[in-house]
Amino acid sequence: MSFDVSAVLCKFFPFILLSSSLYAEEVILVTADRIKSEVNKTSNDVTIFSQKEIRESSSKTLTELLSHQSDLYVASSGQENSSASVFIRGTDSSHTLVVIDGIIMNDPGNPNRQFDIGKLSLNNVEKVEILKGSQGLAYGSNAIGGVIVITTKKARSEELHGEHYYNLGSFKTTNAGANFQKRFGKLSSSFGMDFFRTDGFSAANEKSNPGAEKDGSQRATLDFNSTYDLSEEYDASVSLRYNHSDADLDKGGGPGSDDPNDSLVEEELYSRIQLKKTWESGSAETKLGFNHTSHHKKFDVLYDSQNPTMSTAISKGKLNDLNLEHTYFINPELTQNINLSYQHEDDQIGHSNENISAFLYHQLELARYIFNFGVRMDHNQIFNDHFTYKTAAGAKIENGLVKLSYSTGFRAPSLNQLFTPLYGNKNLVPETSKSIDLALDKNWTETFKTSSALFHTKIDDRFSYVPITFVNINRGSAEISGFEQSMAKRWSQQLAHTLAFTLLKTRDLSRGEKLARRPDINARNNIDFSVSEKHNFNYEISFTGQRLDVDNNGNTVKTNSYLLSNVMYKYNMNNQGEFFFKVKNLFNKNYEEIYGFGTGGRALSIGARFLF
Repeated sequence: MSFDVSAVLCKFFPFILLSSSLYAEEVILVTADRIKSEVNKTSNDVTIFSQKEIRESSSKTLTELLSHQSDLYVASSGQENSSASVFIRGTDSSHTLVVIDGIIMNDPGNPNRQFDIGKLSLNNVEKVEILKGSQGLAYGSNAIGGVIVITTKKARSEELHGEHYYNLGSFKTTNAGANFQKRFGKLSSSFGMDFFRTDGFSAANEKSNPGAEKDGSQRATLDFNSTYDLSEEYDASVSLRYNHSDADLDKGGGPGSDDPNDSLVEEELYSRIQLKKTWESGSAETKLGFNHTSHHKKFDVLYDSQNPTMSTAISKGKLNDLNLEHTYFINPELTQNINLSYQHEDDQIGHSNENISAFLYHQLELARYIFNFGVRMDHNQIFNDHFTYKTAAGAKIENGLVKLSYSTGFRAPSLNQLFTPLYGNKNLVPETSKSIDLALDKNWTETFKTSSALFHTKIDDRFSYVPITFVNINRGSAEISGFEQSMAKRWSQQLAHTLAFTLLKTRDLSRGEKLARRPDINARNNIDFSVSEKHNFNYEISFTGQRLDVDNNGNTVKTNSYLLSNVMYKYNMNNQGEFFFKVKNLFNKNYEEIYGFGTGGRALSIGARFLF
């Protein structure tokens, strides 16, 4: 790599030898890997945000929550609620699959079939799990980089529980939401609603677009789930989520990109119905579910003196997914998971594709060792059959776990890449990947722990296009290697401290250069200090290294590294209420996450949350 790692860390993170953090006392279950296991007993590399951790971070969106992680790079094209992408371990943003309550969120109508994380509210969310590395075995297409699995809150008591919150911030930003959970005998229900609005700032960087107008946005989200106990063995459930957003847009990044009249309106509906059977003595569990998702986007370009063209573009994507999952607890050591799925997707001009998949997955937990292994077959209407497999092992050491895994993944071509007039190519084959990672999680003392990981991914048959005609093709390969390190220690009841960084080396083998929007180093240093039970301070320093990017003309450009400081003060009124004050980019640094797009400078926010 072209930088001195030790020099960078010592310059920006002088407390590297004094790293520390809080410990979760609760037992956290990993569910993202299809087979439930405790977080300290899984052979998979997974990051989990519990409901408590989400609340303590005061994060209101998935973008805000993930932006504090060093092993992820989140790139946003404007103000809060604007489009955002996440890059897990250097893979493409289209290599991340997002699932909420068993429903695939990725948009079949999107050119890359990716999900825009920028508009996902965390209201009524109980847990977020990030499963890193190729996950083609359990999730199929679009999971080369990893999977983000979101679980919403469920009612567990006949007493009414919930919360409501209010936030005000810079750029005339307001955010308010509430959620409720309650059981009514055999019926349990949970409901959430969230509203966001901001005047924003120019999406096109004002520094290169003097006099640029503000690009505001607003969003409303409704979330509902309910389960009815039909008997001791059977229950039926339904999940619904609706999102509506309206945002002003600019032409892109860089000079001359500001536009006062472009806009995007989006509507998304996610739904699932499920019947679950729990077999006698808990020996097995069977789920039969049907998911339906609908995405509708309208792009409006209106006339003005500088941009005389007018146009309206509609993008639609629908996905129907019928799935059967059977988990068999063969004995206390061995668990088997069988999954069958049929998926049908459509776009706005009647193109469609079908996929039938089946996989068999096992987990064997012995006294000192854990093994995961499985195979999957996908039969697709366009590219026929694709075989995926995964094997992973964990060895328990004193207060720690060593994990090694090898997995394959793939990304199927989207309907847009296959059938778009002029640019589509029906002969595309899936991108494929092979990943290997080695990790060590270790509790050195009751108050100090570390987590380390080495990983390497090779991606073949990457999607690209012919430079002159822009016809989609498969071309070239890429390699990604990296090292992750996090250290956490609690110095006292009042002081906790964390340090985490990721070193990344990427290579587009066909072009002989780094992959775009992947920083060489991404680091987070966090200090948490409580004056008393009521007063808490949090200070975060984040460093993001240089990246390559692409300008409006398709030229490769370099974006500078940046160092940011974020501060939060929280006042805990009691166990049922809290107030907070946050400053993002404390020293008002000028930086870009994506070339040419604005980031707004220093931003303040104040809010309150009340539980009941």
